[in-house]
Amino acid sequence: MRKFIADNKLAPGDRLPSENEIAAMAGVSLMTVRRAMSELVAAGTLSRVQGRGTFVRSTRVRTESTILGGLGQTLALQGVALATELVSLGEEAADAEVAKDLAIPLGTSVWRIVRRRRFDDVPAVREVAVIPRILAPDLDQVFSAPSDSLYEVLSRHYGLTETQEEQTLVARPATPEEAADLALDPEAYVVEVTGTSLSSNGTAFDRFEMVFVPHLFAFRLRTTPTADPVDVRVPL
Repeated sequence: MRKFIADNKLAPGDRLPSENEIAAMAGVSLMTVRRAMSELVAAGTLSRVQGRGTFVRSTRVRTESTILGGLGQTLALQGVALATELVSLGEEAADAEVAKDLAIPLGTSVWRIVRRRRFDDVPAVREVAVIPRILAPDLDQVFSAPSDSLYEVLSRHYGLTETQEEQTLVARPATPEEAADLALDPEAYVVEVTGTSLSSNGTAFDRFEMVFVPHLFAFRLRTTPTADPVDVRVPL
């Protein structure tokens, strides 16, 4: 399959012929083509876009979850730009999970902002930010352009600057809503990073959820050794 891509001078962003066409051109079975394409999708060489086809894609974007700040700021350090679309921005009542993570009463008014990021014109990330309205009362007015950095807006208008972040990273099946937003197959898996951003005085001001199309990204994690190593022994 890699030879087929090279021989046909297919560049990142180019759409591949159909599986049947490739099988006929290469003189191999359809099953062989499907298996090879699935392996290259898993390796990040190809990307499938529901309803559009299979494309040659660029090298995986590296994202480091331990860097503070919004996703756009993190990727900007690598010179990577993602096109951003605002899916929705509205007010709702905090449910039990949001209330716990933001340390606010159940039912407190919060802003819920949903954005979609595209890389090489392919849906790549779905972001959800939940912010207590009392901390940013007119956020729907000042956060007007989807490409704006949300954290820059929060810092400039409300003095909310992130100094600490708690994160959890899991791989799981995509929800129907996520699969639709990211043009994924219904049975596709995603990588989800959830967490809470804290200001300098310890106020939790953003409960965030980032859902990544996994074959488009490489995730880098930093760890720091503890001062006193822990001796963990399993009894025999």
